[in-house]
Amino acid sequence: MQKYKLDDLKICAQTCAAANVRRSSRAITRFYASFFSSLDLEPTQYSLLVASALAEGITVSKLADMFVMDRSTLARNLALMEKNGLIKIDKGEDKRTRIIKLTKDGESALSKAMPLWQKAQKEIELNFGSKRLTNLINELKTLTQLTHSE
Repeated sequence: MQKYKLDDLKICAQTCAAANVRRSSRAITRFYASFFSSLDLEPTQYSLLVASALAEGITVSKLADMFVMDRSTLARNLALMEKNGLIKIDKGEDKRTRIIKLTKDGESALSKAMPLWQKAQKEIELNFGSKRLTNLINELKTLTQLTHSE
């Protein structure tokens, strides 16, 4: 017994924000990954290195919130990065808080990855348009704020 209309499914497939943003996210992530492949570094790990460098001593909780990422997903990423020597996770002021710090290897990986990121970013800007990219990022930030409840 069918409880939906095919026309409704077509509209959903074409206009669903979640499906379309996830599809774009996967494609863009693969694009950036192709630039980082020589470093054995995933785009998510690169972003986490950038955030860790910018917010020295950030807590796992704050990083998870900043990335709108489930703590267990973030913990898996961070565990791999710590195993690879890119970060160190220390205990914070209380037993529940954990602090992320970039290691020398993490700083080195970030230094090697930055020119690769710049190449990827430049290619995106050239093909998509700098102004369009800025507008898209601003719109995505707004959409994230509207849909992210703390």
